[in-house]
Amino acid sequence: MKMHIHGQLRKYFDLMASIVRRVLDKHEFSEKDFRSVFENQNGEPYSVLKRRFPQLMNDNCTYKEIEITDLTDAFLIGVQSLASGWNNLYYDVILLYYMDRAIERCYKRNRTFKSEVEEYTALNFNSKETGILIIEKVKCKWEHTQIRNSFEAVLKNFYYVDCYALKNTITVNYVFDSSLAFEDKSSLKLAISPVTKEKTVEFSAPYERKNEKTNAGQKLFRVERVVNEDHITEKVLNNILKAGEDQVDVLVFPEMLGTQCMLDKIKKSLDGKEQEIPLLIVFPSIWEKTDNDEMNQNQSSVFLQGEELFKQKKYADFKYFSNGAFVYEDINRKRNEEKVIHILHIEDLGRICVIICYDYLEEENREGIVKNFHPTLICSPSFSTGSFDFRILAQHNFSRNCNWIWCNTCSALHTADEKKKKNFDIIGLITKLSKNCDLSAEGTFQEVYDGITKCQKNSCDNCIYCTEIPLNILENEVTK
Repeated sequence: MKMHIHGQLRKYFDLMASIVRRVLDKHEFSEKDFRSVFENQNGEPYSVLKRRFPQLMNDNCTYKEIEITDLTDAFLIGVQSLASGWNNLYYDVILLYYMDRAIERCYKRNRTFKSEVEEYTALNFNSKETGILIIEKVKCKWEHTQIRNSFEAVLKNFYYVDCYALKNTITVNYVFDSSLAFEDKSSLKLAISPVTKEKTVEFSAPYERKNEKTNAGQKLFRVERVVNEDHITEKVLNNILKAGEDQVDVLVFPEMLGTQCMLDKIKKSLDGKEQEIPLLIVFPSIWEKTDNDEMNQNQSSVFLQGEELFKQKKYADFKYFSNGAFVYEDINRKRNEEKVIHILHIEDLGRICVIICYDYLEEENREGIVKNFHPTLICSPSFSTGSFDFRILAQHNFSRNCNWIWCNTCSALHTADEKKKKNFDIIGLITKLSKNCDLSAEGTFQEVYDGITKCQKNSCDNCIYCTEIPLNILENEVTK
């Protein structure tokens, strides 16, 4: 259901977006310079704000909680006039500091959940004019203080997305009423399921088409079908139910092992069992072949409490080298189409998104998402004959408070040559950044799971690997 925001709150967030854009356009922010102004509470911005906007600031320069009745048109016009008139970067940032903190409770009191999950693009209406999205920053229990020279750190309760920094990319935000699921939980239990070591995916031989941009010939491949579909369907369903028995909260499956028929069967089988399965499930991605390959796509369905919440598409084309040329995954021919990144916001867990396999490995795509959308947990379904590139990225985003779940499948070994067999010593990993950890202990920050070449299991039945991230903040939490 679309989130409803009070009209005066929208105008308030419009003001915040306009000020953020003005600050970004100056390209001059320095944390040291900002502190020199911010810590001088006898300076001009404080005296002006206290005099003109007592709704924002107390006499002792602490922020004041705004009421919805304070958000009159006169107040909003006054703030806009002030921000436009003083033409000072650091005064603008101080104003944002107080606007961010003063509005939090008012926003939450006037944002009612009409359903368990509500959807929105941004809290402001003027994103087309400003190129800025204002988003609520839900808390994350493993977030720590970042060392940054950016004014992003000034904002506490909200954050912004700079649309100009992300070419042709939009976000859809889903806010989950976490009181329904995470109240008083001491840990978050995460799991992957590689599913099977049997051959499951049949690929086409390389074929040639003209590149849409250059009109030059290029080699491509597609997924023809998932073999043993009924067998895989049974395994996926059983693993979902087993993960539910084990109190798993988030379960991630590999890439390419899914079909729409499989998804429909599993949805039907899980009907009425919402309390018996993981809260969040990233279903095996479905590679959809279309007529003349014009609309081929690869996407993962994400389930929340047993209901399909969204489908996350893969945008980067996997490629491999064969007979003197690269062969590309034949998806997303309409490259001018907007990329859509879905973000799930859950209090205490932060922001969760799905970035499929090669989308995560492609540096520009990964960095763009992490820097601009600020996820705290990324789930990456994978069907890969390589492991090195994934392994070295395990803790790459810890400085940005982001944990990562990577789930490959042993089935991919059937597409690998002998030289790549060693890559299947590992089949996935889960990072465990938290505020409660033993810095000297091996495995503190991640768990890496054995693949087919090292696995000691007799069968692939209920192939699930689990770990936990503590959510309680204890006396011995790590500090810097």
